[in-house]
Amino acid sequence: MLVAVAGMSHRSAPIEVRERVAFPPCAGRAFLRRLIDDGVAAEAVLISTCNRTEVYVVVEREESREEILNLLAEDRGADRASLERDTYWLTDADAVRHLYRVASSLDSMVVGEAQILGQVRDAYRSATEEQCTGPILNRLFHTSLRVGKMVRSETGIGDSSLSVPNVAVKLAEEVFGSLEGRRALILGAGEMSELVVRNLKDRGISDLRIANRTPERASDLAGKVGGTAVGFDVLAHELSKVDVVVSSTGSGDWVVGNELVAGAIEGKKEPLFVVDIAVPRDVDPVVQTLERVYLYDIDDLQAVVERNADDREAAAETGEALMGPAVLEYMNWLSTIHIVPLIQELRDGAERIRRHEVSRALKKMEVSPEEEKSIERMSHSLVNKLLHGPIAELKALAEAGSPVDSVEVRRRLLALEGIEVELHRPQQDIL
Repeated sequence: MLVAVAGMSHRSAPIEVRERVAFPPCAGRAFLRRLIDDGVAAEAVLISTCNRTEVYVVVEREESREEILNLLAEDRGADRASLERDTYWLTDADAVRHLYRVASSLDSMVVGEAQILGQVRDAYRSATEEQCTGPILNRLFHTSLRVGKMVRSETGIGDSSLSVPNVAVKLAEEVFGSLEGRRALILGAGEMSELVVRNLKDRGISDLRIANRTPERASDLAGKVGGTAVGFDVLAHELSKVDVVVSSTGSGDWVVGNELVAGAIEGKKEPLFVVDIAVPRDVDPVVQTLERVYLYDIDDLQAVVERNADDREAAAETGEALMGPAVLEYMNWLSTIHIVPLIQELRDGAERIRRHEVSRALKKMEVSPEEEKSIERMSHSLVNKLLHGPIAELKALAEAGSPVDSVEVRRRLLALEGIEVELHRPQQDIL
């Protein structure tokens, strides 16, 4: 059994490759179900953001990687050879550490960005709602969220204002020098768009136009931030009047085409700054060939990030060190999971004996209901204390890789050497 991740991120592939395997919201649920229903994985969680598509799985063998990539290529209509070249495959401790780094934002393009922890939580929630998780990934994702919060709180890595929306605005300032008095058009009304709007307002832009495929969402965001909702049917008119365009719809098709922009800027003297932070991209890359148009996609933001990353290096190193014990703790737990049935067997057998002996003793006694409850509590406490040593030894043997399934080990754990007692006995023999 392996805990593994097959993934593609900004570190392994450019935007034009990543966007081919990105999943729109909710679209990944069917893919998860297929992984489970086809027997490719026993458990699965899919994380798909602007910078990564990763499938966390519990599988029986290394060869499962090929099956996962085959299904991913088929589902997304992606080139199989590209997946072979641009995806990574990590297993066990490497996979665990990778998820902890993702949840802690140490693997993000913008180290310390705040959105990833919520994205990991949402991905896990979707998988549980589809009943695609089990004990192994449940524990892994629970601990990843805990580790992510711990790293952020103990290192201060998220204290800086640097984020993808913030970086986009910094680029706009580089083009215009100052954004005071400039006008902006935001395409999309999701969380990322709202962050962009707030960053723009902080830099002095007051004239904000917001367009969304669902007009109600555009109106809601406009009301929250003091902007104006506009329709997609008037994009050409709006583009001709604004200085900055930020697009984050993730529609899967070109929302802003070359001809649309070319017509809008005809006769326009001021430059048009366009940032496309959607994956898949919203803006046709050909737009960047137009005169006085500056187009940046999410990969272009990397250069700005690197110029502002020095103050985060120490915090990132501290975060990496904090993960070590958490990875070891999870792997130790994972190494003992196969003995859970044996531990349960020990507990069930002891419980049967406890109930029988307590019942037999109570029949010979005249006790009040309160006294009977006290006897029950005392017997439970005795059984738990007697089992603590054997169970602890059993876990230690499992962590050390020693065999735990032999009758000899079971008898030794229960201090039954030399005594003719069978652990597997029908209930009527015990009674």
